[in-house]
Amino acid sequence: MFSSDRRPPVRPDERSVYERVLGEDFARLHPQLRRYFGAIPRGFEGVGSGSFREAGLRVRVLRPMFAVLGRRRIAFAERGTEVPFRVRNRSGPDGMRVAARTFHFSGATREMSDVIRVERGRLVDRIGTDGEIEVELALRVTNGRLLMRSRRLALRVLGLRLPLPPFVTVTLEESAGERGVQQVVLRIVAPLVGEIYGYAGTFTYAHRPVATEVPVHSRAGDSGERR
Repeated sequence: MFSSDRRPPVRPDERSVYERVLGEDFARLHPQLRRYFGAIPRGFEGVGSGSFREAGLRVRVLRPMFAVLGRRRIAFAERGTEVPFRVRNRSGPDGMRVAARTFHFSGATREMSDVIRVERGRLVDRIGTDGEIEVELALRVTNGRLLMRSRRLALRVLGLRLPLPPFVTVTLEESAGERGVQQVVLRIVAPLVGEIYGYAGTFTYAHRPVATEVPVHSRAGDSGERR
């Protein structure tokens, strides 16, 4: 999609959150994934676009709840195939990763936003307009792919962190395809029910210069909150 991917070298103190958690295992990732999950140099952002062959909610009875989540940029109640999407990654304070994803369904455009940081040596993803949903992720590199799986879930409201029971499991797999294409598969699975939500597709990705600093939502970016 982009003709170039020129960027200055990254200093050791600007490692991404993924590099910090994976340590030496980061070098085992495919080069395409190292670019995606590696540090985004100052003055640059990561932009990707592609198509999900499938995306959205699988259990209709959950539509009212997911409609609410959609308004908070956490998830969405729609379901479709061949859904165009765009991802925009930026770096924030302490190497945090700030991401915005846009999904273009035939009848609606939905957005998801999250802030990923390292807390106590673990990767923590806060999803939503104000980071309402918190997911602690375990990372593993296998055959050049990155596999992520939820370890703990929590709800963050009114400055409080409320642990949630493991009623769902979130898994994410990122792998490299041919000609610079990246593949992603996300699944949310509930016991006895199976997969309730997810998406799978491909995209291309590159770094490009930006003119403005990264915006960080107040709650999602507040590192002073107690766990």
